[in-house]
Amino acid sequence: MKPIIRRSALSKYIKNIWILENQDIDKTDHSLKFFADGCSGLMFQQTESGVFIGDKALSSFLLYGQTVKPIEMKCSGSYKMIVFVLYPYAIHALFGLNASELTDTCLDMRTYSACSKEVESELAQAVSTEEQVRIMETFLTKQASSANTDLQIQHMTTFIMSSNGTYTIKDLQETTEMSERTFERKFSRQVGVPPKLFSKIIRFHSSIRQMDKGAYEKLSDVAYENGYSDQSHFVRNFKEFTSITPRAYKSKKISENKSSDGFIQV
Repeated sequence: MKPIIRRSALSKYIKNIWILENQDIDKTDHSLKFFADGCSGLMFQQTESGVFIGDKALSSFLLYGQTVKPIEMKCSGSYKMIVFVLYPYAIHALFGLNASELTDTCLDMRTYSACSKEVESELAQAVSTEEQVRIMETFLTKQASSANTDLQIQHMTTFIMSSNGTYTIKDLQETTEMSERTFERKFSRQVGVPPKLFSKIIRFHSSIRQMDKGAYEKLSDVAYENGYSDQSHFVRNFKEFTSITPRAYKSKKISENKSSDGFIQV
């Protein structure tokens, strides 16, 4: 189960493309949980009865911002979700939006522009997943043609992600020749969260990926290998983004692996 990876002019904006799909003839209820990963995304979804977060029904074509709080999406029956995972700075660069206004929420793309409303209609009428992916890529390519990418912020976010959030924000800020307040305001507007929180998210994401891969013997190994000062620091950070402890997450993951929901990631 691997993501589609595109090598194109969009590669500096698109991190991955995920296809989540379940052909469910029994019309059972499904719960898909997502945690903070430092990225935003563009998503198109098709379901029999809609996708909900709590009591809120999601639009079929949406742009979501940074995720800080854990998200649980629910739907019933068959579903297909195409998710273009975008790099942190992409919302501001591609759409000219204040990324902080989309943190922990999403934008119905039909309200963004007449063009995006037409794209949603094309996606709904497309006869294959491949065609839908192509339509979304074409849409983003048009957005990229007039993108305004701040190379300084792009470099900062890329550096924080590549270092798994272990590099000090103060050292990064000092290389910008901006005051701390100006740097934080600019970073939040373009990425969606302040730089220190972004770094915490990236460190958390690195630790949870290590746990998902099973690349550790003890939970304390995960804590120290991801730069946490001690295990209690790791537990606090983990609970902040998942609402559960690492030990509870590990137990839950083992249980879910034994009874997989059956979604496919291509």
